[in-house]
Amino acid sequence: IIMPRTDIKHSEWGDYENETLIHNHKLAKVYKKRYQRASDFHNTLYRFFGLITVVSTAVVSTLSWGSYQDVNQDFEDSSSNLSNQQKIILSSISTISAISAAIQNFYKFQENSNSYITTAKLYAKLQNKIESIGNIHPEYRNISPYDFFKKIQEDFDKISDNRIEISNCMTKHLYNNKYDDISYLEDKHKEY
Repeated sequence: IIMPRTDIKHSEWGDYENETLIHNHKLAKVYKKRYQRASDFHNTLYRFFGLITVVSTAVVSTLSWGSYQDVNQDFEDSSSNLSNQQKIILSSISTISAISAAIQNFYKFQENSNSYITTAKLYAKLQNKIESIGNIHPEYRNISPYDFFKKIQEDFDKISDNRIEISNCMTKHLYNNKYDDISYLEDKHKEY
């Protein structure tokens, strides 16, 4: 038989404190998932625009070199071998390549993706810290709720101060999932 600890007050971890613990767990989990999805989305955009840039550059290079070759290998008069239609096609593909590279660099998809995944990892650590206390029966927890919640709030504040904010529109339409705010700690604490 495991006896309750006698060096802390058991009443310190009451229903209110357990509900606060569960709320913080849900919050850390929601933010972790949100920032993971944001990272995945930005990484996908980075790869998509990168693929467009690489493919269009390869096509332009191939078409340019192929159209400049004539039977006599006379490069000085080769520009006359290009029809207006070919010039328009080459210009269009070159423009697509340039625009796609500019979008990729201007919006910093890769940098944002890396920043978002770093933030997601910080929220995951916070979630694990909360779970490490939440998994223990309230009578056996060796930290006071006041000290624990103060430390958790400081961690939330530190992450919030250093993260890149996600737009509300993107959060609402792409990064949220209605099941993110389910915490297994709720069921666990019903048993206590």
